[in-house]
Amino acid sequence: MGYVRTAGMSTAARRSRRRAALVITAVLVALLVALLVAMAYVRGWVGSEDEGSDDATTATATQAPGPDPADVVVNIFNATDRAGLAGRASEGVGALDFTVDGVGNSSEAIEGAGRIVHGPTGLEGAELLAESLPQDVELVQDEREDETLDLVLGNAWEDLPTPEGDGEGDAEGDG
Repeated sequence: MGYVRTAGMSTAARRSRRRAALVITAVLVALLVALLVAMAYVRGWVGSEDEGSDDATTATATQAPGPDPADVVVNIFNATDRAGLAGRASEGVGALDFTVDGVGNSSEAIEGAGRIVHGPTGLEGAELLAESLPQDVELVQDEREDETLDLVLGNAWEDLPTPEGDGEGDAEGDG
């Protein structure tokens, strides 16, 4: 009976030592992984690129608010069968303080409200114009080298609200 008892204690002791060795090994591996992740974060290999670019974007956005509407030059083209649409749109865009350079007709057919065509350097102006319009327009980039924009009016285009100048004209006529 003593033989079985001694063998049982020996087995229990071995299991205990194995368990302790496994726990210590697992803790050391976890510490090593944590150390490697911390080093990768400090060196910029993990995590810091995304956070840094957000901070840089925020800092850039606060430093440079974007172009002034008066600095954005827009050409307006009518791609519909409705006469005078580009002329009325040029008055509305001008009332939004954008600089209208030219007005004309376009031979392309546009299904939506319109399209703003811009070059790589005119993206900020195109986004500003799109945000200023009450309708959703599509932004399309082409290969032009200047910052001018082309606003091509489509079949779903609705006239912009009239400038407040109409009411002032009535007041001048009365006074």
